[in-house]
Amino acid sequence: METVDFCYHLLIEFDQPVTDHRFTVKCMPRSDARQTILSCRQDIYPKHSLCEGTDAFGNLCVFGHTVAPHEKFEVLVSGVAVLGLSPAVPAGDDVHLALYRYASAYTRPGPALTDFFRSLDLPEGTALDRARYLAHAVHEAFTYAPGTTDIHTTAEQAMARRQGVCQDYAHAMLALCRMAGIPCRYVVGMLMGEGQSHAWAEIADGGYWYGLDPTNDIPVDSQHIKLSHGRDYGDCLINQGLFTGSAAQRQSVSVRVEKQEGEAL
Repeated sequence: METVDFCYHLLIEFDQPVTDHRFTVKCMPRSDARQTILSCRQDIYPKHSLCEGTDAFGNLCVFGHTVAPHEKFEVLVSGVAVLGLSPAVPAGDDVHLALYRYASAYTRPGPALTDFFRSLDLPEGTALDRARYLAHAVHEAFTYAPGTTDIHTTAEQAMARRQGVCQDYAHAMLALCRMAGIPCRYVVGMLMGEGQSHAWAEIADGGYWYGLDPTNDIPVDSQHIKLSHGRDYGDCLINQGLFTGSAAQRQSVSVRVEKQEGEAL
């Protein structure tokens, strides 16, 4: 287990003022069996009308609306968390799991995924055993190559190229797990160190969710902070919004997770 300080920073800059901005922000971690959030502060600009709630998947959200003209939108989430408390999180009932059994917009298989799945020697054993095999297979098949895919790239497109970033690794793994009959969901979070947000998968087995990180070919542990989950990337957008104006926008994200010295549990 590790106690860490974390910080998530989102900045959107507009090239001219916008008004009547309505938004939903989804980058606040919540406590579960694997992680405890000891403190969490969120600072949002512009900060006019805000309320908190959850989405259909149980993720924490901030909903906001500002009428005043502004040329930037900024979110800073920071706090302290204890990670690695458990290898798994209770999964809930079978009706809930049904959401994650079938292909979604990003994970619908085509020829590349189908051919890759047929080439595998999927082992006998538990769902977790098979998911670990599939995570490793994706890790071995893919080359990590930033800039070769984007947020719209599907698992099928990434598998055809055999390259991408964490989002693509996670989508490919989800597609293969669903083809194998394993309920699984997409996760957005933060990884120890500095950089951008990270993505991995959780699979259901024996009444629990287990996290697997195919990009790094490791189980999710005390290096990972979870922010949200859903069927795929589309359910886990950090920021969604509408505004009045014809402004172009530029978005940047930075993440920092640091172990507190002397605080290992």
